Parts: sequence; C-alpha cells; structure tokens
Amino acid sequence: MGLLDGKVVLVTGGGSGIGRAGALFAAREGAAAVAVADLAADAAEQVAGAVRAAGGAALALPVDVRETASVQAAVAAVVAEFGRVDGLFHTAMSVPLVNEQDRRVTELPESVWDAIIALALTGTFLCVKHAARAMQERGEGSIVLTATVDALVGQAGIDAYTAAKGGVVAMTRSMAAGLAQDGIRVNAVCPGFVDTPHQRAFLERPAERARIEALHLMPIMAAEDVAELAVFLLSDRARCLTGGIHVADGGYTAFKSRLDLAEVFDRKPG
Repeated sequence: MGLLDGKVVLVTGGGSGIGRAGALFAAREGAAAVAVADLAADAAEQVAGAVRAAGGAALALPVDVRETASVQAAVAAVVAEFGRVDGLFHTAMSVPLVNEQDRRVTELPESVWDAIIALALTGTFLCVKHAARAMQERGEGSIVLTATVDALVGQAGIDAYTAAKGGVVAMTRSMAAGLAQDGIRVNAVCPGFVDTPHQRAFLERPAERARIEALHLMPIMAAEDVAELAVFLLSDRARCLTGGIHVADGGYTAFKSRLDLAEVFDRKPG
C-alpha cells in the first residue's frame, strides 16, 4: 500500500527541484495520476515521461502560476483527464530570480519586488483558489504549499522573497481555517538549504560548502527529503493535520551555532 494510492495529484513547479522530486515520489507512492505543471513545458513533459516509464499515469501541463487563465486551464485539464484533483503540491518558484536579483530593502528594485511577490505569493493564491474549487466539489482534498525557513528567521539580502513566503505562511493558516468546512486540509513545508540543481553551484565550491554545512545540524537535505514530507502531508495518514508549518531544514532553525557554551565557560558536570 502506498501513501497516495488512488489519488490524483497536481504538482506545480514539477519540472525541477523539489517539485520534480515530489511528482516522482507521489507516483512511487501509488498515486493514480500525477499532473506535472511547470512554466517550462519540456521539463514538465520529461518528468511526466519518467512517471509513465515507471508504469504510472501522468499529464504534463504548461502553466504560468501568475496568470489566472493559465492556472484555471491547468486545473481544468487535470479534471478533464482524470476526473478530479485530490492533492496539490505547490512548489513553483524561480531560484535564480531570488539568488541573483533579490536585495535588502534599501537596494531592492521595485520591479524585482513585484516579480517575486507575483510569483511566490500571488501564484500561491491562484493555485490554491482554483485547485480548492475543484476539491470542494468532492468535499475533500489536501494542499501542501512550499514556504521557506527564511520566512521564519531573518536572512539579510532577500527582503522580497522573505515577504512573499511570509505571506504564504500566514495564508496557510487562514486558508486551512477557511477550507476545513469543505474537508480540505492546507499545510506548508519550510525547507532550508536544499541540494537542487540551482543550488548545487554553491556546494561544488569547497569553502562555500563548508560554510553551508556549518549552518546545519544534519546533512544538507536533498529534494527527495522535502518531497517525502510533502507526500505524507498529502496522504490520508495526515488526515488530522492542517494549518501546520512544517520545517524541513536539517536543524538550521534549531540552534544558534555549533559553539558549546559549557566549554566556553568551563562549566563542570552536575
């Protein structure tokens, strides 16, 4: 028995990174069908093809989560092909946009602010709105959103991303409260640094990798680690979990540093 036996799951941003891992893991956990939606249609088709090659049913969909018509069309296509939407794993985001263009507030161009808010916050609103409407017709469903630890602890230099994902955290709670009467659960995962193709450039530089590893208690997470948590939240095993902000960060937010104050102050046991 798989976690998602018989369920139809829509994954946005499914062409790469955490979304790709989520789509593939959902299929391995028995999903009846996985709809892979991404701005990069070729990437979506590649992931959908991998699901089909493993014996699953999949649909590749081009989607721009910033555009109402595009999101509506994607959800409608899933319903037309598979009859329903049971789960939404929303991961769509542009890592290069954040890494290369976000800034601290005094240097942040308004155009970059608008672009990140549109993609990360408005995109979340639109995807949940239209996927949840499809779920309301059946009186059940599960939605998992992707936020970030940067929405929970301060990180200099990414003020637009922090604001947008902070909004996702807040929306997770309010949408969970609002949609509970329809049998729809809403949770968010907050990844820390994840080893994805866009982030791997940092990890390939030994000094940079050492700095990043020092910020974590556990090994740097793979996209599959986050995907497994998301798939659990999508599943009926998590049927009582909603409105939760679930941190997946290798211990990044759990400690101040690797410094042991007992040693610093020469504290004796007992």
